[in-house]
Amino acid sequence: MADLKKIVSDIEICLKKKQLRKARTLAKALEACNVSAGLAYLGVIALREGKVDEAERCLTESYTVNEKQILALVNLVPVYLKLKNAKKAIAYGEIAMEVVKDNQQLTFNYVSALISDQQYQKAIDIFEPLHDPDKPNLVILSGLISSYKSIFKTDKAFEYIAQAEKAFPDNASVGKIKADAMVEKDPLKALAQFKKTLASSKANKVQTAWNMSLLQLRCGEFEEGWVNYDHGLSSIVGKIGRPLPKVFNDVPMITDCDLLDKDKWTVAVCEQGIGDQVLFLGALNQFKKEYDKLILICERRLMPIYKRSFPEIPVFEYGFGQMMRGQLNTMNGIVPIGSIQKRYRSSRIDFERNNVAYIKPNIEITEKYRKALIEKIGKKRIIGFSWKGGYWERAQRTKTIDIELWEPFFKRNQDAVFVCLQYGDVTKEKKYLASRYNNIRFIDGLDFKKDIDGWVALANACDEIISVSTALVHFAGAAGKRIHLLLSDLGNPFIWGLNDTRGICYPDVPIYRKRKEQSTEDFFIGVAETMEKR
Repeated sequence: MADLKKIVSDIEICLKKKQLRKARTLAKALEACNVSAGLAYLGVIALREGKVDEAERCLTESYTVNEKQILALVNLVPVYLKLKNAKKAIAYGEIAMEVVKDNQQLTFNYVSALISDQQYQKAIDIFEPLHDPDKPNLVILSGLISSYKSIFKTDKAFEYIAQAEKAFPDNASVGKIKADAMVEKDPLKALAQFKKTLASSKANKVQTAWNMSLLQLRCGEFEEGWVNYDHGLSSIVGKIGRPLPKVFNDVPMITDCDLLDKDKWTVAVCEQGIGDQVLFLGALNQFKKEYDKLILICERRLMPIYKRSFPEIPVFEYGFGQMMRGQLNTMNGIVPIGSIQKRYRSSRIDFERNNVAYIKPNIEITEKYRKALIEKIGKKRIIGFSWKGGYWERAQRTKTIDIELWEPFFKRNQDAVFVCLQYGDVTKEKKYLASRYNNIRFIDGLDFKKDIDGWVALANACDEIISVSTALVHFAGAAGKRIHLLLSDLGNPFIWGLNDTRGICYPDVPIYRKRKEQSTEDFFIGVAETMEKR
């Protein structure tokens, strides 16, 4: 026992002195005497070395051997944070918080996991009792600011920002936090704050530049904005940036087109949500003209649309990444499609010059849906509609206008027939609509998420479309369809600009922006009146 205590003590000393190699040797010796403890320390050492996969394996094995191994339990939380697995981090964090009391770092890691999992109110409930205005802690303040901002309580967020600025003047982290919080309140001031923060030598330049890029693009600073946009590919930014499918992890990536060899094949990889993909594909034909040996990679359900829309470009699914490894001598590597935007869309003029329809819906399916609708409703105006978008909770809140609030619009257009184009499980909303309106149609048997080709064809069968910011807007807009875009007052994707009244990316997308002081009823009445005049 005495020897074990001595080994543990020596390991702790080595960890404090950052003598990781010596600590590893001691931990292996400890493992021979006490498997669980040895594995736990090997996991901690691997975590310190940045070997996260090894750390996960060692710590998991340690905890499996002995569930009372606190060292393993506590350190599994930061491991899963680094692996971007918030749910596992939370699961282990909840167990650890019950066993280990008053461990500040554990609490910080646990709350970080909650914030990553968008459990903002729970994070607030933990951090607010710990906040001492007389002895402020930047981690606690940052968590409170981020959480309040995410649930759109900006006044409360700025209350804590003021405390952070007073307690930590000239701190780069505070500057970034302030800039993030200011984005919706005052975008131009937020942009100035980002630039000020980025100029600081202490700033987290990758994360700050990525956040700033979204605002730069929104403010029309396209040239510099697209350059900074490439910071979203960094692992530091993680899943909220521009993560590519894991199949391309070992494949060379090029973000500067000047480095491409025109005699080799270039693989353009679709990235992020399908709306982002369609937006970025607007520059693909220009890319093809300059780099003839071009391949496009996308997920399987999008292949029919992309093959039809870009017949001169071979289109493969993501699994092609495995095949590339044997052909790298004939290829440049991969180019994320978001990274080609800086070459062809560096100004508003660039967008306008190439503002043409490039997505080709399936005409045969479109005509089938069109014919079926006309047979049922006659020659009435057909308006497709969608009210909810976004995968993450915050995105859903910024992109959604609850269907109950659409009543002024539906009542104003009694002479039209509305076709539901909303994807996802909307059973509750469908029942609500069916009980109140007799001019709304639902297409049974068509899964909008699985059969995107059919969804796009149905949208094309409508005379016009009204929708919040979803992939539908991008598909329909890129097909040249008249689509009326509704933006809430809670924040919106960068590509719709600050005060633009028309979509910069698509030829026929008028934008309607709800003002904060405007009632939803007045907003929808205004939209209906404007549509009638067009």
